[in-house]
Amino acid sequence: MSDTRLALGIDIGGTNLKIGLVTESGQLIDKETTPTPRPRELNAVVATLAGAVRSLCEKHNANPEGAGVGAPGVVDETLETVLWAPNFPDWISAPIRKTIGDALQLPIVMDNDVNNFAVGEHRWGAAREFKHFVAAAMGTGLGGAVYINGKLYRGARGAAGEMGFTIISPDGPDVLGRQGVLEAYVGRAAFDKLVDERFKKGEFPTPRRITELAAQDEPRAKEIHDILAQRLAEAAATWLHLLNPEAIVLGGGTIHQADYFFERFAAHLRARALPPHTDTLHILPGQLGYYAGMLGAAALWFDSSPTVEGVS
Repeated sequence: MSDTRLALGIDIGGTNLKIGLVTESGQLIDKETTPTPRPRELNAVVATLAGAVRSLCEKHNANPEGAGVGAPGVVDETLETVLWAPNFPDWISAPIRKTIGDALQLPIVMDNDVNNFAVGEHRWGAAREFKHFVAAAMGTGLGGAVYINGKLYRGARGAAGEMGFTIISPDGPDVLGRQGVLEAYVGRAAFDKLVDERFKKGEFPTPRRITELAAQDEPRAKEIHDILAQRLAEAAATWLHLLNPEAIVLGGGTIHQADYFFERFAAHLRARALPPHTDTLHILPGQLGYYAGMLGAAALWFDSSPTVEGVS
């Protein structure tokens, strides 16, 4: 290819591995999606990943300078491994970044998927103009990330931004044994329960279909989005009071292009949070879409000015 700077963006999910060839300006040249091997053992996943990367680069005669990786779970403060990964238990404390770098023969930077979502939105998407913002992605679960003064805030051990574990009830449904947390109220299991309670047997609309129906003023779909918006606002009001961000950027498949959801979320949030925290607040949908994690991983590479050594 030309002299354009290229990087790989790699998003490691429990279902699929998404790999993209991305330019420094955020243009997605091409992508590969392949199922994540089961069981999700590190060497098997990395071998599958390496094959997909090789295929993509050979197709375009591309020589990316490095790769950003979205790893599953909580990435530690060294950005080398994960501290906690419920769906990838044997990855905990394993040398993930080195293993991937060795397999790809490329320098690697790594963080978790929702941190990368925030990095991508800050570099190329909805958060370009903001130094202080909260990002959250609503899908299977609810992940989050925090930017303070133009930099991603990772916390003491790399575990900051677990917005899905904001407690909004002293009891109620649990996630991983933690009762009353936000993810239990807005994650995919909660969404499916809301749908099941309102639609007749044999009729089970997907998140995309609920968004379409809400746009057509279908009352059950609008009610589902209103309930999800109210639940998210309960937690987001606390985020505002603690962090006082300029913006909240929301993504994820459950609320993609969901205009009615955003309308109701803004109303609920302004009713729950204090005026100094909402008067100038921007509530924005993410702009990077379905491949936000993958594009964000590439953005992580370009943002990092990496000092990592080439693979030994």
